[in-house]
Amino acid sequence: MITSHHFKETYQQYQQDLIPFRLLQEQAIVMLGLCSNTSCSPVDSPLTINNDHLHWLLLQPEAAYDYSEYLGGYMYVCESEDDLKQIVGCDFEWAETHDGAWPNVTDLPMVWDSCCYLPEATSEPLWAMFLMCWNNAGGSVYYVPKHLWKAARVTEHIELTNNA
Repeated sequence: MITSHHFKETYQQYQQDLIPFRLLQEQAIVMLGLCSNTSCSPVDSPLTINNDHLHWLLLQPEAAYDYSEYLGGYMYVCESEDDLKQIVGCDFEWAETHDGAWPNVTDLPMVWDSCCYLPEATSEPLWAMFLMCWNNAGGSVYYVPKHLWKAARVTEHIELTNNA
């Protein structure tokens, strides 16, 4: 699993071809929202973020902010089915029958604070996102590539989340 602790690290991972530009855009829009310097042109969608936005953001102090401190958790990119077991949700009945352990996305469908497909500009979605807010700041965000959607039960999680 790829882990990112702050935006500058996320950008380095993009430059190293470890993560796609689309995930960099997702993190950039969140970080742009935290910036106290508002001289950057407004952005209404992650898909409109371009290199000018990224270079501006990298010069801001917020680019080095620890995701966990400001967003409640880190950014994770799943690479294998085994990685999916780290994406845990909240189901009290499950925890009661499993010695207090929370279920992961492969165990059963659950409601999430955010669970969705990431739209693409010119194609069908290639990524899904999971977020469970475990503290007042938020929580870790997990990105799951399309080839892992079946194992992660993405469609079931999204349907339950949307219906909640």
